[in-house]
Amino acid sequence: MSSIFIQIPSYRDFELNKTIASAVNNASGENKLHFGIHQCLFFDSEIVINKFYPDWVTMDCANSIAPNNIGLQKSRYIANEFYNNEDYYFQIDAHMRFVKNWDLKAIKMINNFINFGIKKPLMTAYPCSYWYADDGVSEIESDYYTTRILFVQNTQQFTKTLIPLNTAYPVDAYCAYTYSVSGGCIFTFGSFAQIKPNQKIAFWGEEPLIAARAFTHGFDLVVPPEKLVSHLYAGGQRVKMIRRYHVWEDFSSIWDQMEAVSKIEYKSIFTERRIGDDALGAVRTLEEYEQFAGLDFRTGQIHQSKWAE
Repeated sequence: MSSIFIQIPSYRDFELNKTIASAVNNASGENKLHFGIHQCLFFDSEIVINKFYPDWVTMDCANSIAPNNIGLQKSRYIANEFYNNEDYYFQIDAHMRFVKNWDLKAIKMINNFINFGIKKPLMTAYPCSYWYADDGVSEIESDYYTTRILFVQNTQQFTKTLIPLNTAYPVDAYCAYTYSVSGGCIFTFGSFAQIKPNQKIAFWGEEPLIAARAFTHGFDLVVPPEKLVSHLYAGGQRVKMIRRYHVWEDFSSIWDQMEAVSKIEYKSIFTERRIGDDALGAVRTLEEYEQFAGLDFRTGQIHQSKWAE
């Protein structure tokens, strides 16, 4: 029996219990699941996590009263601290739905990548969506298209901020690399927990930073060839439809300050090419990631458009 650590950050998210239930109810029961959760709330009992699950499921959760510990990477850091030497690591969001036997499928895919000669595969992609119709019924997108992340849109954003815009592009269903990560869908080995989230990163830039850090720590970014999860995207919907709040709306003045600090930290890592516990790894260089991903953090140029053809 293998073990899977599931890392979840949550900010006043009323989908959280349904996400956990979907993960458990759709798991095979052949692997141990350990949830590491951090949630920010307005008051301690605003969202109470159901902990009545089978004995192959363990649950650890830390609660913070906002604005204490707000910020996505801070929340992921706290959740990550619950990691307990599990074999595999699944980083997700608090608003997800899982396919049947997702755990067996994910582990099989990892093993297939290893058989292809990829020693440390990190599977990541933007999941397809589920949503709530006007009558409140949850609906799930039936089609699944394998996609990889490219940086071919709004290249001026990278020039100004060094934060490239992640865009999902369809790819054939074979062994394929991707050039960034979806923060809400990362499945890999448990050793990923050693790359502890940088607590200064509030939100903007989280995904390209995770990608560069994972790559320079020796992970290979690949596309999962099969569907594992669906995601509830906000899409400008009302709170009663997406069942969660946004911290930047609840604490706008604090959030603006945090984002300013976050952007300074992000830029510092890439311009100074920092290696360390909260920055890049030493297995590969940032130059190697730049060559792989088509990014140049010195000039702010992207060399990747031909890969979208």
